[in-house]
Amino acid sequence: MDVSPAVPLPGRHEVAVDVVVPAARTSSASPSAASVVLACLPGGFLSRRYFDLDPGGADGYSFAEAMAAQGFATLAFDHLGTGESTRPDPPEQGYALGVEAIAAIQQCALERALERLAQGDPDHGIPPIRASGTVGVGHSMGSALTVEHQAFARPHRALVLFSFTTRGVPRFLNEDQRRHAGDPVRARRELGPLAQRSFGTPYPERANDSGPDRRAAFGIGTAPPESEALLHGAATNLLGLAGLLSMIPGGYAPAALKIDVPVFILVGDHDLHDARGLREELPKAPSVVTRTLADCWHCHFVANGREATFRETADWIRTSLADETPQKENA
Repeated sequence: MDVSPAVPLPGRHEVAVDVVVPAARTSSASPSAASVVLACLPGGFLSRRYFDLDPGGADGYSFAEAMAAQGFATLAFDHLGTGESTRPDPPEQGYALGVEAIAAIQQCALERALERLAQGDPDHGIPPIRASGTVGVGHSMGSALTVEHQAFARPHRALVLFSFTTRGVPRFLNEDQRRHAGDPVRARRELGPLAQRSFGTPYPERANDSGPDRRAAFGIGTAPPESEALLHGAATNLLGLAGLLSMIPGGYAPAALKIDVPVFILVGDHDLHDARGLREELPKAPSVVTRTLADCWHCHFVANGREATFRETADWIRTSLADETPQKENA
């Protein structure tokens, strides 16, 4: 997907996107569900493939396939500079792409993906789907960027955030990074130089699991052993600036203050943070529902209760969008 017009750098820039659509209307899906599209952003060190783990497999790891069975289409994006999306050339130009720029790039990618979806792709068995609306779905850093994107362009009717907080994860920060805690204006202004000092590149590789932050992010707990291999198959480099800001307390607070759509936040009971205080972080949202998933670590889609989580997510989306309609009609 060509997003060059939205990138404030020379050259051609492309964002990779996967689409999974319902094979047919199912009895459990509402008549309008297939026209609601889920726009999915992965977390740090993960590619868009996180949303479609083990496609076609019998063990129910694929969020996209589970949502398709419920009548929803999904668009899963690789962030610019990660996965199969292009990197700026030279890569050091990526230090200039703060989270505000990333939000603008994501809006361009979303608009173009929806245009393509409306046209359909007969060669790949994708029928034309004209979205009546979109729901933003994120995981970890991708949840923070979903909030940033929503604050920037307000494209979505609701948000589903797997692990989101504006509190960051200060235990993983060094002293240089901690100096920016609670000061989002400074953190954003100095994010490029801070990322350079922290990583030496805008796009650090995930070389191994030796770091405590990486072990925590990819820990599977009691999930089946094969799930770890699935996660490693979906791994990519980090979108350094966005990932670093998500770890700094208050980094995404300015965006969270602007959210005015329903929000569903899911965290694991062994996650990087808990669900306390999340309602207060999103004061303008008409509703914030939080759910703590039992026997679940940071990568919720491999947890033993994943299939129930997928069903609950689909039910929440349908209910939230149904509740939204009378309000708009009476406005």
